[in-house]
Amino acid sequence: MLSAAKSLSTGDVAAARVVLLRAAEARDPKAAPALAGTFDPIVLHKIGVYGIVGADISSARSWYEKAKEFGSEEAPRRLELLMGSER
Repeated sequence: MLSAAKSLSTGDVAAARVVLLRAAEARDPKAAPALAGTFDPIVLHKIGVYGIVGADISSARSWYEKAKEFGSEEAPRRLELLMGSER
């Protein structure tokens, strides 16, 4: 996941998604919420990513829910924030 963090730090969300998807599909409780964050408009705004690789609330919600199932402690809070931003 180190390469995903490096990709995000440079704004390369697409590359981060590729790395995180593999780990999240393996039920990694840290990778799943990180992957969700690459779709979350709140997270993308915080890290200053705009444009081509846009937010996808449906994908963010889905991955936060999976992360919650995988045992992520942060996923429920992020899911709540995401749902609050939709109102």
